[in-house]
Amino acid sequence: MAIRWKYTSKTGETRPWTLKELVAGKPIGRPTHVMFVHFPIAFYYAVLAFDVLSRVGKHSWAPIAATWLLLGAFAATVVLAITGFVDRSTMRPGKVKSTATRHALIQIAAAVVFIVNFAIRWGDRTIPEAKPLWIVLDVIGVILVSVGADIGGKLVYGFGMRVQESD
Repeated sequence: MAIRWKYTSKTGETRPWTLKELVAGKPIGRPTHVMFVHFPIAFYYAVLAFDVLSRVGKHSWAPIAATWLLLGAFAATVVLAITGFVDRSTMRPGKVKSTATRHALIQIAAAVVFIVNFAIRWGDRTIPEAKPLWIVLDVIGVILVSVGADIGGKLVYGFGMRVQESD
C-alpha cells in the first residue's frame, strides 16, 4: 500500500490532503468505509451468538463477553458512521444518494437497538445466562444490520460506488 503524502492534480499542482479526503481514504487510494465494515457486523452477530450460547450451552462467560463485544462494535460503528457520512457527502442527489441515506438510517436504527440493549444489560452483565429481552434485541439489531449491509452492498456492487475511482 503506497501512501501518497500530498494530492497531485492532473496539472501537477500539489497540496496537502483535506481532512475529508484523509477520512475517505484518498491518500491510500481506496475507500476506508469498506475497510472497517466487517468489524461491527461480526461483533453484533457474535453478541447474538454468545447470548444464545449462554442459554443453550450453559457458558457463563458468554453474557459478559457479549457485553464487551458491544463496546467494540460501538467503537467500530463510530468509525463507519464518520467514513460513511464523508462518502455520502460527495454523492450527487439521486438514486445513489437516496440509497445511501436509506442504508445510513437503517444502520443508525440498528445502532440504537444495540445501545438500548447495552444500557439494559449493563447492570446484569455478569449473570451466567443472557436474559430473553437481550436476545430479542440482539435479533432485531442483527436483522437491521443485515438489511443495512445488504443495501450498502447494493451501493458498491449495484451502483459501483467508490469502485475503480481515479483521483
